[in-house]
Amino acid sequence: MQATRDRYSRVRASLQSKRTRGSRRLLKRLSGKEARFQKNINHSISRQLVDEAKTIGAALAFEDLTDIRKSLNAKPRNKTERRRTNNWAFYQLRMFVTYKAVLAGVPVVFVPPAYTSQTCSHCHHVHPEKGKSYRNGKVFKCGHCGLEADADGNAANNIATLGVAFVNQPESSVMSCVLEGQLSLMNSTFNQG
Repeated sequence: MQATRDRYSRVRASLQSKRTRGSRRLLKRLSGKEARFQKNINHSISRQLVDEAKTIGAALAFEDLTDIRKSLNAKPRNKTERRRTNNWAFYQLRMFVTYKAVLAGVPVVFVPPAYTSQTCSHCHHVHPEKGKSYRNGKVFKCGHCGLEADADGNAANNIATLGVAFVNQPESSVMSCVLEGQLSLMNSTFNQG
């Protein structure tokens, strides 16, 4: 899949450098083909997620990725990494998952991204010094309980925990969390998703 997206990028760059009428026509065709490819991938991913959740009787919990591009583009990254994240249709995938889940009767929860990758999924401890984290690249090592895990896996476990908490108590007016007390009143955020 990534190889196909990279190939589209190389062909687009080649056509853009020519600036002829024929290259503009080919760029338009390429754009439509690339959009259909992305849409098909997102439909496939969303269908698999919803089918699996329905089969095992689970809810789906996602990090709310609103404005993800803005925050990612603020960080220094190379051209390839920037292109790869900016070309992915996060919102489209979210919409596909949401409507398919509603039709299948599968609950979907969007949790705020704050501290999901910085909190220990085992003891729920956050680094005591503001601005510091137990996460170091792809590895998360808790200085409180000693848990050592893949950083993305640790964050996914935190997202799942927050999703379960909301699904099990959606009627509560305020939901608080152990994440350093800064994520209180999350219920209002959940209801926006």
